[in-house]
Amino acid sequence: MGENRNRVLLISTGRELLDEMTPSVSGRGMEPFCVPTLKYAAEQLAAGNCAAVVADFSRVPPSERDAFHALRAQSPQTHFFTLESTASMTPTLASSLRRLPWPFPMGFADQARVIARPVVILADQVLFKTGAVQNAFQLAGVQPVSMESAEELPEVVRRQNEVRIAAAQTPKPKKGWSLLGGSEEEEPQEVKQFPGNIMVVQFGGALGDAYALDAAVRAAAPDAVCYFVSGMDISHYAIQALKDGLPVCLPREQAGRVAAILVEMTEGGEARLKKREPERILLLDNFKPALTTLTQALLGAGYEVTGTMEGAEALRLCNKGAFHLAVIGTAITSDENSGAGLAQKMRERDPDLRIIFMVEQYPLKAALQGVSQVVELGLDDALLKPVEASRLIFSVQKALEARFLKLENARLLKETQEQKTQLELVNGFQKKFFATVAHDVKSPLTAILGYAEVLTNKLKAMPSEGRYAANIQTSAKTLNVLISDLVDLAAMESGKLRVEIATLNLLAVMNDVFERVKIAATARKLNMTLEVPPVLPPLAGDDARIGQVVQNLCTNAIQYTKEGGKITIKAELKADRVEVSVIDTGIGISKEDLPRVWERFFQTKEAMGMRKAGFGLGLKIAREIVQRHGGEMGIESELGVGSRFFFHIPFKTDAAHAAQPPAAAQAPAPAAPPPAPQRQAPAQPQAQPQPPQPAPSPLLPPQPPRK
Repeated sequence: MGENRNRVLLISTGRELLDEMTPSVSGRGMEPFCVPTLKYAAEQLAAGNCAAVVADFSRVPPSERDAFHALRAQSPQTHFFTLESTASMTPTLASSLRRLPWPFPMGFADQARVIARPVVILADQVLFKTGAVQNAFQLAGVQPVSMESAEELPEVVRRQNEVRIAAAQTPKPKKGWSLLGGSEEEEPQEVKQFPGNIMVVQFGGALGDAYALDAAVRAAAPDAVCYFVSGMDISHYAIQALKDGLPVCLPREQAGRVAAILVEMTEGGEARLKKREPERILLLDNFKPALTTLTQALLGAGYEVTGTMEGAEALRLCNKGAFHLAVIGTAITSDENSGAGLAQKMRERDPDLRIIFMVEQYPLKAALQGVSQVVELGLDDALLKPVEASRLIFSVQKALEARFLKLENARLLKETQEQKTQLELVNGFQKKFFATVAHDVKSPLTAILGYAEVLTNKLKAMPSEGRYAANIQTSAKTLNVLISDLVDLAAMESGKLRVEIATLNLLAVMNDVFERVKIAATARKLNMTLEVPPVLPPLAGDDARIGQVVQNLCTNAIQYTKEGGKITIKAELKADRVEVSVIDTGIGISKEDLPRVWERFFQTKEAMGMRKAGFGLGLKIAREIVQRHGGEMGIESELGVGSRFFFHIPFKTDAAHAAQPPAAAQAPAPAAPPPAPQRQAPAQPQAQPQPPQPAPSPLLPPQPPRK
């Protein structure tokens, strides 16, 4: 597979789509890439470096539509989208199944009326049962054929097509005067609907089944065209289609939603599509025919509906959790409660209840009042009567989706707060543990180190016994280093890490560290060199702490460089700072691990295979020390090639010294042992701290390497 799995491939012959989608795609961490034809798209997909393909059929020739679906079948792991314009959706173009937006595009019904080919509309159960699709055609002067089942659709289309073909072959009547020897021209006829060419079929299957049905219809009548139309909102439809491995069809003007759908597919799409309990709706209206019609429509859409004409009864039924949504006709003339009053009382009983108003159009003052009450009360929608069933269902879907998301967000927030509380407890225990280690373990360990050193000196004449004492001393030193790291970490996290800023003798510090670590490098057969200028400008810092940083980097390099490798310690003058580097030819760090090396206790897989001791805190502590000096640490590394660790120390200036806050001068800190080796990532330089008075540079004994 390629490396650019976040690439979104656009198929279009113009730059308009690329320019339009770049902000939304790039803003979500993806890369847009445009090609003019499916041939180039196939090459990119063969390389395996595309997360999604978007075909702009307002620019791609219709003849390539079947090739697009073949390409989709060859790349099941890639998400496919089609963008359709009014021109590309026209029934005059032969094509495989297309998804029509609802409501229909402008002029679509008129185009279907005047062509001879069969046009099949597969409508979902809600749009079919409410008659919404049939009404849309009837308004255009078309009387479609309605079918409640798609089982016999291919055979019906075949027979209807044969009838149309036979009708088209029937001779047309001639002009009256041509019978006397005049012209053979036919009588002009008005454009009219071809008999039975438009069929609206109730379809309750999945979108994948619609593609199979489309293939069967076109096999029975090759010139037929099929469309699928649904009232489902685009987000639900798109996520479900992608989950089923099917292409998502969007109107061309909604190209900007592609990136959001891709993100939603990976982040939270499952939550939106997870099975929810059947949603219950309370429907209140004083006009019984409308109440009956809308109740049947909502039942057909899969909701549980309770209908009533009495406001008092509706209020009695509306207890907390009894309903998810209430649809209220505001003209409840036989009730003492107005629509607004009922809405307020219902919300008091159940704050999570969603509410939609159905408002009378006349008189105009009452209509305006009803709409304004929706805004004042924070309700979900206002529909003008008479309410079309499909429009009510659309509004209900939006309101229930808003309710679900609100409750889901509240649930996730509660879980996050509980996890935060648990994390704070763990962090509190950890800090307390570190403090205990620093106080209760450090003291006896110091005694062990002292007595081990005395024993080592007294047993010089006894090699066997002296070896035991030396092992005790070495192990105690290693334990002391580990505990010192924990103490420093605890001090860092409490803001009490002591760094004494004075005049820094960086050359002396680097020479001291070099002499100490050179012994360990020679033992591992490593070539170690020191490259420093003869003099350095005045610097401000803590000799002991900077020595701790340099020794940490050197110990890292020695630990993770194989025999025969090379290590270079270097100091370079920059415009306003000194840059110290430790360069090795060691194991290096992968690109995937670089962002994580600042994490405490993190160790790369390669480093863990070579480690001897340590918590993986060394570089985190070293970086904190450098930042307290006004500098920053960084790393350049390549796996298997080597690494360059570096840090900056700003030049000492009078202005900086004058700006040094009194709090910077702290009590002298005891010499700290070097931290554990660790791999670290680069960061940007920060503001420079101010130097107080100089302090001597204590020398530390060589320490065992650790990670």
